[in-house]
Amino acid sequence: MDYGLLAYLAVGIPMLGAFLTPLIGKFSKKLVGWYSTILVFISAGIVFLLIPEVILNNRVIIATLSTSIVPLVAPKLIGNSFTFYVDALSLIIGIAASFFGAFDLLYSTADMAHEEGIPRFYFLMLTFIGSMIGLAFAGDLILLFIFWEIVGICSYSLIGFYYRKSESLHGSFKAIMLTHAGGVGLLIGAIWTFFLTGTTVYSEIPTAISQLPEDAQVALNIILTLYLVAAMAKSVQFPIHTWLPDATVAPSPVTALLHAAAMVKAGVYLIARVYLLYPITIQWNIIVSTVGIITMAVASFAMIAQNDVKRLLAYSTITQIGYMFFAIGIGTTLGLAAGLFHLFNHAFIKGLLFLGAGCLIYATKTKDLRKMGGLARNMPVTTISCIIGALAVSGIPPLNGFVSKFMIYEAAISVGLAMGGAIGGLYLFYGIFAIFVSAMTFAGVMKFVFSAFFGSRPKELENVKEVPIPMQVTMIVLAIICIIFGIAPYIPLNYLIIPAAVTLAGGTLTVSTLGYVASAVGGYYAALIVILLAFSLLLGFVVYKLGTIRYFTEAKGKFGIFTGGEIEEPYLSIEKTRPDPSAFFFSPKVLFGRLYKVMEKGGLDRLWFGIGRALIWFSNKLRRIQIGYLNVYIAIAAIVMILIYLLMI
Repeated sequence: MDYGLLAYLAVGIPMLGAFLTPLIGKFSKKLVGWYSTILVFISAGIVFLLIPEVILNNRVIIATLSTSIVPLVAPKLIGNSFTFYVDALSLIIGIAASFFGAFDLLYSTADMAHEEGIPRFYFLMLTFIGSMIGLAFAGDLILLFIFWEIVGICSYSLIGFYYRKSESLHGSFKAIMLTHAGGVGLLIGAIWTFFLTGTTVYSEIPTAISQLPEDAQVALNIILTLYLVAAMAKSVQFPIHTWLPDATVAPSPVTALLHAAAMVKAGVYLIARVYLLYPITIQWNIIVSTVGIITMAVASFAMIAQNDVKRLLAYSTITQIGYMFFAIGIGTTLGLAAGLFHLFNHAFIKGLLFLGAGCLIYATKTKDLRKMGGLARNMPVTTISCIIGALAVSGIPPLNGFVSKFMIYEAAISVGLAMGGAIGGLYLFYGIFAIFVSAMTFAGVMKFVFSAFFGSRPKELENVKEVPIPMQVTMIVLAIICIIFGIAPYIPLNYLIIPAAVTLAGGTLTVSTLGYVASAVGGYYAALIVILLAFSLLLGFVVYKLGTIRYFTEAKGKFGIFTGGEIEEPYLSIEKTRPDPSAFFFSPKVLFGRLYKVMEKGGLDRLWFGIGRALIWFSNKLRRIQIGYLNVYIAIAAIVMILIYLLMI
């Protein structure tokens, strides 16, 4: 079997198939949705076919496509070929993008059925999915950058899908400006690497770097810093995270796929990939972890203040990606495995929650949690799915989010105890703080669940019905994955995550069938926990049933014994005990009032807009030197070159 060809097909089928969507859309909007969904399911199947060769046979698939057309469409740095490099890390992103993408498009066949511009929507979605797989499979830094930018352009176009709305245009421009500006760091780093080593091909870079003199480490550190800036912009890390909440104006399938499951993981992928290509220092690890911790802190407090359901989940996404940066920055095999497993889990967890939010918007026509309530009776499938997703992202056993978060805590505590000193103490503090952030996450998602599904139901929502079958099927599948990967984490860990972590950091990591993750501070027996939980639930059910048996007869006579609660309407009905959405925000607002006042006044957006205004002012001043005389331009260029020469002497 030609696995290189399969890698190209996984990328090419959705990208090339996208060009037929306008033609098919002219005949049927429904048909173009199913056509796109089938294409991505085929692409996902091809990605799965690569697993035995990469994981079981322990091989890296290096595929080179040579053609006379390539030099015409590609930069000279790539040469005469496109190179794909498919290892376990590539498959993690490839599976998240293709498998979730397939079900996301299935969901969209119902969710987007009544929208205008359907062919445009599916063209962009197919192009994005193919480009995201290409980003993961790229074996060349320049090719990585090309796919990186295609993904960004698709994101820009899809955020602005409702282009007649001003907020959509605002969100799309904000996203492209911040992510594209950061992406320049990736390009500069790739070109700098080429000038240092003479290559940008993954398989050649480590050997070339090993032959560089010791003083080249300074340049390599600058390159890594440029990559970090690019990753922070794409993966919404503080302070370049502000574009994601505004991007939630996009359709729900877009928000779920691009801004929860796939695109925002590109930066995490880049940070993990550099462990294979460049020598990593402890200073780099500390910086990456610190970026993650700061992001977790800021985003978790912002999350709980939101009343827009999609903005709340957007800040939750930023928080969880902070976990990934923190874990990868630990630098150990367990840390990398934990970060990558959380990346993989989060694709399904947060995809599920965003699609659940999309179901609420589809049914209620509002994103405001204060206008919802009591929808559990109307939308049971959506309710159960969202509860599973909320518990998973909060790190509640036996769901998959608990396992990856537990591994992150273990990795931080293990390296802290092993290193000792100030650095060890720092990692111990970070691990403890991550547990606190998990509690904040739980409060935020419980605000979402209680506000939407429990309590009194507004009169205008009394006739709300469950969403169409394709939307239900997607959420059920994702919820089942959250459960299975929590009960049996050894499946993704042994056959995907750990091989990737070992490739990047070396060492070994043991996960048994029971789910024991071996480390210096203990482990997690997934199967045992499930058995105990099942036994506890069974015992609770038995006790409940025993409590319903009447062992006494009613007293005869005019008067009985008053015990309270005899009136028909209970005082503590679920409608009366539902907390108001603002109650979740009360304590943080009291404790951190100054922080929230800064946010309410614009927060970091004021900084970015200030930089923009400064650039406009500078451009207006600079344009005065453009007078139209060539001799003046030549004189200015000569003066600049002389100054540069004098500085270099």
